[in-house]
Amino acid sequence: MGDSAYPASWYAATRDASADRPPLAARIEADVAVVGGGFAGLHSARLLALQGKRVVLVERRRIGWGASGRNGGFVGPGFAERSGALIDRLGLEHTRRLYAQSQRGVVLVREAVDKLGRPDIRMGVGKLSVSRTDQGPGFADRTRALADRLEAAFEPWDTARVRALLDTSRYHQAIHDPLSFHIHPLNFALALATDIEARGGAIHEATEATGLSREGSAWRLRTPRGEITAQHVVLAGNADLGRVQPRIARAVLPVATYIAVTKKIGPGLAQAIRWSGAISDTRRAGDYYRVIDGDRLLWGGRITTDTREPPRLREMMRGDILSVYPQLGDVRIEYAWPGTMGYAPHKMPQVGEFQPGLWVCSAFGGHGLAQTAAGADAVAAGILGDDSLWRLFAPFGTRWAGGPFGRAATQLAYWSLQARDWWDEKRQAKNAETLRT
Repeated sequence: MGDSAYPASWYAATRDASADRPPLAARIEADVAVVGGGFAGLHSARLLALQGKRVVLVERRRIGWGASGRNGGFVGPGFAERSGALIDRLGLEHTRRLYAQSQRGVVLVREAVDKLGRPDIRMGVGKLSVSRTDQGPGFADRTRALADRLEAAFEPWDTARVRALLDTSRYHQAIHDPLSFHIHPLNFALALATDIEARGGAIHEATEATGLSREGSAWRLRTPRGEITAQHVVLAGNADLGRVQPRIARAVLPVATYIAVTKKIGPGLAQAIRWSGAISDTRRAGDYYRVIDGDRLLWGGRITTDTREPPRLREMMRGDILSVYPQLGDVRIEYAWPGTMGYAPHKMPQVGEFQPGLWVCSAFGGHGLAQTAAGADAVAAGILGDDSLWRLFAPFGTRWAGGPFGRAATQLAYWSLQARDWWDEKRQAKNAETLRT
């Protein structure tokens, strides 16, 4: 496969050296077979290997080839679904336990980085979730009340504090999470894989799972040149599990987002962004970004169910940057790439045992990297005999995502939300102008 096996990105250009791992070409036995070499699969395999389980992981391409190796790199608690909506649906205690599991995911990632002896993988601390509309005088009290209910660490920042660090008139208040951080995701994936192998696990790249059947008390996972017999199978792919498990594939939508990395900007970037943590805005399809490599800007955003790369991606991402920081007028894009993530319509991960010994750990699109560790932790605990964690995710199920009709409905929903965000900003700007005159 070689270096060209990774799609072009800043992460691929700065990744650690990693030898190709051979495809599976034999019939073998294991305690657990894991399908998927992204974070959900890697965390599942590593946590089980730490407990002495014989683990074999198969990956269709290369470790971290997909969304896990080319995302924003944000690690923080919470889920894509709003906590308030989860409280309304599940009640406070259930939501609090789910949030605590996401916090556990943050801890697991931090501990893994530390135990792997790779402090360079962690690139910055803290996260700001900024609002592009004024949230009103009750924002601070509402934010503190929710943090208290969830037993969370986040806190409100007022507009003046935000703009002291981010030189843009686009932003108003923010929620600051001091426990979040950001990483080099591809190097983290590669380091996890190396650690799995050091603990006796086996990893096979260029190995697609093509079939799965129950035989007696075990599962048989088939690949083009081999097969694995195991008591447990963890399906940790996203929307590409159709051949091995159509039910899970039908429950997850492939959704694209885009990331760009600028050329080195110089002192102007530090004048515009005086914050070393991660930043995202609170729109449904909002911007997310961070300063990397001293004076580069890594900028992500947009969401679409059309997974084709736009023809003018670099120009599009440059325009998004300048819409927030126009003072960076001569900024140039050095890398730009799409990433396809798995998204469940209920906005929560798919985690749990849906047949005896058959586990799913999927649909982490839009959640961040901690949630993959949180889901893997729940699955690993279930395999080891503790069902309490994965059952937290049971209310969301693995229902059909609607196929092409689901994609169309999801895209329409995104467009509706984007139009609503645009209108709210325009209306607020118009009201502010009226007050000034």
